[in-house]
Amino acid sequence: MEEGRRASARQRAWIVAGIVAAGLAAALGLVIGPLLGGLFVGTALVTLLPLSMRDSPRICAWTCLVTGLGLLVWALIGAVIGMFLFIPAALILVIGAFVGPGAGSRPGP
Repeated sequence: MEEGRRASARQRAWIVAGIVAAGLAAALGLVIGPLLGGLFVGTALVTLLPLSMRDSPRICAWTCLVTGLGLLVWALIGAVIGMFLFIPAALILVIGAFVGPGAGSRPGP
């Protein structure tokens, strides 16, 4: 029933904060390692997925959760080459999945 409801302003703010953090991490990654810049840009582009799902809050929440957890795993695996800079963005996306006034916008109980 609530599937057609738009994402709340709070949920969109958390998504945008995660994307900004990822963008800053990507910019810093480009400065730190020009040879590894492609990995940083590719990782930052993945964080744009939740924005394309913002019209349906439940799908957006699931996308935030999956993207955040995947980004967190990638950041820990790639910590040696500087991917740890994406940990704040990953945590913000995971938190953003559970932010919302209604139960229809959350992935879990």
